[in-house]
Amino acid sequence: MDILDRISMLLGKREQRELTDYLQLKNVAFSEWKSGKSKSYRKYLIEIADFFNVSLDYLVYGKESQELSEDEHRLISNYRKVNAVEKAMISERAAALAEQADRHKNATITPLKHTDNTVLMPENDVKEYIYLDFPEDAVSAGTGEYLSGSYTIKLRVPSTELTRQADYALRISGDSMQPDYLDGDIVLVSADEQLRIGDVGIFILNGEGYIKEYGGDRLISYNDKYRDIVFKDDDECRSCGKVIGKLEDKNDN
Repeated sequence: MDILDRISMLLGKREQRELTDYLQLKNVAFSEWKSGKSKSYRKYLIEIADFFNVSLDYLVYGKESQELSEDEHRLISNYRKVNAVEKAMISERAAALAEQADRHKNATITPLKHTDNTVLMPENDVKEYIYLDFPEDAVSAGTGEYLSGSYTIKLRVPSTELTRQADYALRISGDSMQPDYLDGDIVLVSADEQLRIGDVGIFILNGEGYIKEYGGDRLISYNDKYRDIVFKDDDECRSCGKVIGKLEDKNDN
């Protein structure tokens, strides 16, 4: 059960509006949290805990804390010294780290291998590794993936000529770039390479992330069931780099 599940459980039969009114947020805020469109609840964990009259530990971890350690007392003391904005930043970061820890606890590492333009990890005979930035938010190979200020962890990959060219790795969500890029694939991205027409890149369009082929005046999908995204005059679009390869399960053929 994650933080949102606990919030829903605590809310019970009460109206969602009671919570959003208490937080002085728009009425649709809760729905946006549940859909994944927004993660702004991370900024209000203390206020949400107060609303339900539960501890922050219960809201984040699902259980009451035991006796606090010296480090925990120091953290609380420092937290109380900062202003409301800085408290919200601390709460948001703490929630993200807690969710990340939960995922890592249950994570399994799939052995990977090398193919032509694909880096697969980790075989037993690999001697050197490097670490790439790995944003937690996926990028869409569909109709758009809302980016909420993605936190970044490190992904260990074998040190090869290809991985050393990459600046970061990114997980794909959706099927619009099939068959070349599948839902769940992890791609390698070079942030500094100049995109040319026909290159596959990572784009932020009006706040949403995409992996698409660059078409000059549009973003192109490989899956025929998706239309091209043609740029409009008021669109805000920027490139976040060129896709140079991907990670792939060794059992894939």
